[in-house]
Amino acid sequence: MKSNKRKGVSPIIATTVLIGFTIAVTSIVLLFGGDILEDVQKKQGINLEKTLQCDSMSFKVMGLSGGRIQVSNDGTEDIHAFLIRYIGSDAESIDSHHRVSVPQGGIAEIILSSGPGIGTLEKTKIYAKSAAGPKGNIIWGTCGETETTVTIA
Repeated sequence: MKSNKRKGVSPIIATTVLIGFTIAVTSIVLLFGGDILEDVQKKQGINLEKTLQCDSMSFKVMGLSGGRIQVSNDGTEDIHAFLIRYIGSDAESIDSHHRVSVPQGGIAEIILSSGPGIGTLEKTKIYAKSAAGPKGNIIWGTCGETETTVTIA
């Protein structure tokens, strides 16, 4: 006659191995998942900072004379550059990085230079750009809410 003393050992070993495997997989997921979560949080922080910066940027066109536009910064953030969209009778052209710094409360002059091939310049659209970022990183973000249209007569 055989002894039935070892019937319960196999399920206990299987359960122990299953629990150990679950702990190992969970540890690996948390190890790599934590880095991914941290990267996502950093990116969201940068986007939030850019949004807050854009909300604080504002400028006005004070005058237009001979291909020059005078702008004043009436926001609470410095403007570090402009994106200028030239709209002509035949085509459009974009100067995506027109470097003109305008400190808070300051005035600056933008020299228009649409380039060849757009026909007669009819109007320009101007957007403020910011460069400040966390820890010295540069973020050249265009703030769409700052769009100003200048009709060229």
